[in-house]
Amino acid sequence: MSRDWAAGTGVFALIVALGFDGGGYAATAWGWSSVVLLAVLAVLLARGAQRPRTAALVLVGALTALAAWQAASLSWSSHVSASVLEVERTVTYVAAAAVFVLVGSTPAVPAGVLAAATVLSAYGLIEFDGGARLSEPIGYANGAGILAVIGLLLSAGFAARAARARHACAAAAAAPLLAACLYLTFSRGAWLALGIGFAAAVAIGPRRLSLAATALALVVPAAVGAVFAEQLAVVLPVCAFAAAIPLGLRAAPPPPQAVRTAFAVVLAAIPVLVVAAAFVAVGGPGDAWDSFKAQPTPTHGTTSERVFDLSGRNRAEYWSVAWRSYEDEPLLGAGAGTYARTWLRERPVPQPVTDAHSLYLEALAELGPLGLALLLTALAAPFAGIPSPWAAIVFGPYAAFLAHAAQDWDWELPAVTSAGLACGAAAIAGPVGPRLPRLAAVLPAALCVLAVAAFAGNNALERSISAMDRLDWREASREARRARTLQPWSPEPWRVLGEVELAEGSLAGARRDFRRGLREDPDEFELWIGLGLASEGRARQAAFERAHRLNPLSPDLTELGFKSRSRG
Repeated sequence: MSRDWAAGTGVFALIVALGFDGGGYAATAWGWSSVVLLAVLAVLLARGAQRPRTAALVLVGALTALAAWQAASLSWSSHVSASVLEVERTVTYVAAAAVFVLVGSTPAVPAGVLAAATVLSAYGLIEFDGGARLSEPIGYANGAGILAVIGLLLSAGFAARAARARHACAAAAAAPLLAACLYLTFSRGAWLALGIGFAAAVAIGPRRLSLAATALALVVPAAVGAVFAEQLAVVLPVCAFAAAIPLGLRAAPPPPQAVRTAFAVVLAAIPVLVVAAAFVAVGGPGDAWDSFKAQPTPTHGTTSERVFDLSGRNRAEYWSVAWRSYEDEPLLGAGAGTYARTWLRERPVPQPVTDAHSLYLEALAELGPLGLALLLTALAAPFAGIPSPWAAIVFGPYAAFLAHAAQDWDWELPAVTSAGLACGAAAIAGPVGPRLPRLAAVLPAALCVLAVAAFAGNNALERSISAMDRLDWREASREARRARTLQPWSPEPWRVLGEVELAEGSLAGARRDFRRGLREDPDEFELWIGLGLASEGRARQAAFERAHRLNPLSPDLTELGFKSRSRG
């Protein structure tokens, strides 16, 4: 029992800490989390952890191979510093998956995910000011939305399947709060993922009708929670009401076979009717795709205006650029982390995005077919655990995570991805063979040392940028020089040093630093803009011309009054 408690508490602490650290988006966030996870993994292996199931080994092994392939892409990547960061983040997921499969053979791990999603959603509701979409503490509304969805599906699953009534009641009580959070994110992708996750949960495992009945019983308090989302004084009593639902369902006598059959037929018909009604409303698949590709409409109106707006918010453009990138490099891909640079060079709209808003398409564009195959192999491994007694609980949220990752950048939010991986790993975790050799602890221990160095470099760079924003030039210069020592491959420290010199009026020093950065990365457009600002005459025009080729829609060049000679 103490081991179960430690596993659940550890997963809870990890997701909550990442959630309050901006969802784990910053390099420093996955830096400290990888250090912690690798250290835990080394301890588990050093103590003689037992061999996990084959599917678990496939999950960890495929993620490890993905990280290795990303590292290999450094040899052909056009953006080496971004590729290094991608490797660092993937190593975090490797360590997380390995820890989850070694400790997650009980419901404690998904219970920890549910508790974390509830805490983060509750904080978001408390901090919500009513003026915009709910996004805190993660900082991204769609990320907060999918985390609430994962929590909702776990809530229904535990309410239906928890062995102890008090656990079922506690899980059910979270549903209205999570629904309120989901509603206030106005995330259409999260709602779609909820439907897919619910369908997966009902389709997998035994006693699917009891799970569906419990979920549908929670719809009423969840809907009330959503309607009164901004009034916690109403939401909290509804949570207490929801907690009583599992007790009522357990006390009710089993319905006759005819009733169960009719319920199953209605349940199977619901998704068909919903899809058909959606196509009728928009005029068919062709019109739906046209609406998806249409430019976004203003979102200042009612919630329904956004929720039922089919515009993909420029996702069609994001995906098109990723596909063209793959067509340019169909064998190896452009290199890990290069999409942001490809987008700046080829974007048809001025949105400054850094990800393709599709994990799978971005993997294909950056890492080629092999990279995508490794990713899909890792993510498919948990489905080998469908016969697991906890399959109906964990596969709903896991399927929702996979569906949402196809349309957003969940992979860049370790708080979300860790929650998804924890659910997937729970189905295939648990020892089945002899103890692993203790010598296996050497690898995560060595990686932990490297992760400490990577965290130190990323932290120094972040501190230098923060100091520059505060106009503390001395601190910015000192931290940038420290980052340069720890990250000799990165041009970012030189950019900071150049901007500090520029702010202090040393044009010659600024030019020197910008040129040193360009020797590390000649395709970094911000360095060319900095060099242009520190130069005059033809040199200034030439630097701006190079920046324009790398980022034709740059607002910085527009503000500087630059006009490309190629445009006259």
